[in-house]
Amino acid sequence: MATVEAHQDRSTGVEILLERRVRYQKHKPGKHLSLDRMPQGTFQIESLTRFGERIILNDGIVVMENAPTVMERGGRIALLLATGEELYFYVE
Repeated sequence: MATVEAHQDRSTGVEILLERRVRYQKHKPGKHLSLDRMPQGTFQIESLTRFGERIILNDGIVVMENAPTVMERGGRIALLLATGEELYFYVE
C-alpha cells in the first residue's frame, strides 16, 4: 500500500484542518505527540492554537510539540512531524 507522502507533490499547513470533519485513523507515537483526549468517531476541527512551535487542536485533543508537514490525498490527511511521528485522519 502506498503512503500519502509517496504520492503527494506539495505539502500544506496545518490550517487545512480547520472546519474539516475528520476521523482518527492511526498514528506513530512518540513523546512529542499527545493524543490523550482524541475522540472516537467523526469530529470537527474547530480550533487551532499555536504557541511557538507547539500546535494544539480543539483545545487539547491533539498536542504537537513541533509544527508538522501536512499532506492530503484521496480523503486522507497525514501530519508528519520532524521527530518521525505521524498522525493520520480520514476526511468525512
